[in-house]
This record gives sequence, C-alpha cells and structure tokens, in this order.
Amino acid sequence: MNGLFSPNNLFFRALSWMVDIVGISLLWAILSLPVVTILPAGAALYHTAALCIRRGEDGAFGRFVRSFLQNLRQGCLLSIPAALLGVALFFGHNIMAGAAGAVGGYATMLYGIYSVALLIPAGVFCWMGPLLGRFAFGSGELCRTAVFLTLRHLPTTVFVVVVTAGAALGCLFFLPMLFILPVTAAIVVSWPMERVFRQYPV
Repeated sequence: MNGLFSPNNLFFRALSWMVDIVGISLLWAILSLPVVTILPAGAALYHTAALCIRRGEDGAFGRFVRSFLQNLRQGCLLSIPAALLGVALFFGHNIMAGAAGAVGGYATMLYGIYSVALLIPAGVFCWMGPLLGRFAFGSGELCRTAVFLTLRHLPTTVFVVVVTAGAALGCLFFLPMLFILPVTAAIVVSWPMERVFRQYPV
C-alpha cells in the first residue's frame, strides 16, 4: 500500500513529468511574449528540456527560471537584431512570393532559391538558443559558433529547423498544442544537438 502512494511510483513520476512539460511550455510561451526575451526563454527551454525533463530529474521549474535570469541580458541584446533580421527576411519572402506568382519563370526559380537559403539564418537562430543555455559564450563568439554549427552540421540544422517550424505552426493553428509542443520539440531536437555538442568539448 505504501508503494501505491510513493512519489517514486510510476504513475506519480509520469504525472510529474507531464506537469513539467505543460508548465515549462506555458512558462516559455509567456516569457517569449515580449519578443526581445525569446532567446533567453528559448535557452531556458532547451536547457531544462535537455538536462532535466529528458532525464526525469526534479526541479525543472527552478532550473528554467535560473537559466532564464542568467541569460536574460545577453539574450535580450541578441534577440533585437535577430528579430529585426527575421522581419526583413519575412518581408523579403513575401515580395519574392508575390513576384513568383505574378511573373513566373525566373522569379519562381529565384523564390525557390531564396526559400531554401532561409534555412541558414533560421538554423543560426535555432542554434543560438541552445548554445546560450548550455555554454558561456560572449555574444560575438556565440554568433560565430552558431554560424559554424549551422554550416558544419547541415543535416542536423535542417532537422532542427523543420521540427521547430512544425512545432511553431502546430501551436499557431491549434492553440492547445502550446501546452505540450514547446517542450516536446526541445526534447526531440536535443538528441542530435547534444551529440554535436559532445564533439566540441569546452
């Protein structure tokens, strides 16, 4: 009978795991709302998902908050130019798409090339959050490392971008997915990313 109500019981461990997933996902969403905090929130999300939730460790909320606060200043300073670049690339995409629809031919080909090329800045941004959460880099070094990993490990980059974009679209078009997709996506991308990180001990 004692085992039935033990916190180490499989049911209570699964329940605790689900609470962590839902709670951390919502905390990430709330802290990302100001936009300029999206990188420190992403860093905390990855750090907590990869090193705590994935391993079934306790203290996920405390780890998330500590990571967020630790990386808040640097992350906000990096989020501003990243957000501006993202807006510019988004408008560029819309312009290219409009030209492709109106003109066709070479415009369609250029639109295709532009769309594929967007994987590079998207990949750099996707690497920046985990790097910020897992390591102590200066801003310049962090950006250079993110670019290096994006190009050096392109298959992993494509996988991470696709999973991240899929999770974002899932949350956008079906809001209840916001309760589980952020942490779930972070756990999924952490498997190949952690393998990459182990190749470059610091």
